[in-house]
Amino acid sequence: MLAAEQLAVFTRVIAQTDSYRGVCEFFQYSLETVSQNFRQVLQGVLTLRDDFIILPNASSPYHHHIRNNSHFYPYFKDMIGAIDGTHVPAMVPVCKQNRYRNRKDFVLQNVMTAVSFV
Repeated sequence: MLAAEQLAVFTRVIAQTDSYRGVCEFFQYSLETVSQNFRQVLQGVLTLRDDFIILPNASSPYHHHIRNNSHFYPYFKDMIGAIDGTHVPAMVPVCKQNRYRNRKDFVLQNVMTAVSFV
């Protein structure tokens, strides 16, 4: 399996509600192949975490946009980050849309994001 395809398999596993079997069917690979390649890409991602994922702490400097803005700084001066959630429209196969329907019958996905101000 090519590296780009391994990344596509990995992305589909973590971003979709498909089971491994669903991913196998989609990419036409065996369960063993998909599982091995998923683990291989995951290990690659984990080796990058120390370089690209930096958790803020109380001594982290504030982003200049917050520090130099009198509208933001008084409210965010003691914050190290923010978590928020929202609903976004989802493109889901018809057979799976019931899982994504909200109380107003829209097909949506709940997305939670976390950001730092560093």
